[in-house]
Amino acid sequence: MTTLPLPMTLKNIYREMKDALQEAMIEMPALDARIIVEERAGLEWADIIAKGEEIEIEAALCEQMRGDVMERISGRPLSRIYNKREFWGLEFKLSPDTLDPRPETELIVELALQRFTGREVPRKILDLGTGSGCILIALLSEFSNSEGIGVDLSEGALDIARYNAQQNGCGSRAKFIHGSWWDAVDAQHDAKKDAHNTQQKFDLVVSNPPYISNHVIQNLAPEVKNHDPILGLDGGNEGLDAYKIIFSKLKTHLFPDGIALLEIGYDQENDVVRLSKESGFALRTVHADLAGNPRVVEISCGDK
Repeated sequence: MTTLPLPMTLKNIYREMKDALQEAMIEMPALDARIIVEERAGLEWADIIAKGEEIEIEAALCEQMRGDVMERISGRPLSRIYNKREFWGLEFKLSPDTLDPRPETELIVELALQRFTGREVPRKILDLGTGSGCILIALLSEFSNSEGIGVDLSEGALDIARYNAQQNGCGSRAKFIHGSWWDAVDAQHDAKKDAHNTQQKFDLVVSNPPYISNHVIQNLAPEVKNHDPILGLDGGNEGLDAYKIIFSKLKTHLFPDGIALLEIGYDQENDVVRLSKESGFALRTVHADLAGNPRVVEISCGDK
């Protein structure tokens, strides 16, 4: 007769998972173990602290948690195991068609709030390469009177973005269109041109475009290269293809007093600044992330 294993206390299974993740050199083992407990057991961090030795976890649930740990050790991010990620305090559904939003991308939202503080909020926002919609939806959650358009080449990503917009209460103010960069914006506008036949313009343009050189994608961390869509990573031979396209028509679609906030790779500051100046833009500044790496280029439409 087979004897079933006894339940473990919450504290013990948490410690077991944290130790296993730490031994495997996972970057933040305590945080990952905490997320697994919260996701699988439906318990909060306060429960681990206050009642960890009292709460018993059934054997079947322990095995499920251990399975998550093994997947994490194999290189699969927890966001891919659970198909969701928190960004700007909001929950976003993910899929194989969407990038996994990184904390450093929140800098775009933070800067937009700073720039539009004390002035009229951005009436119209454009997110080029929207993916899960996280940047646009986070902005719309802060700017309650704004409307936004998200563009992406992946139909699968757009389905996820629409879902995320609805779940986060801004579905009526967010429109997601399929196509390639400005071509999608122009095609959508051409279908309903106004009497003056003017180009559609925006107060705020944001983008976290693909900026990885296709020569180095295979050198990325397994969490990225094995789970993020190649469409969201591959920026061409130099990692600059998307920026060249964005700069080609940015002035046409940005109001004179509008701004653009573009995420860049840690080593791309000089190249993107050069492209900006060659395209006739006024570079406002380059903002660093918390690690001190250049992360967001801020551009206005003024002449050089």
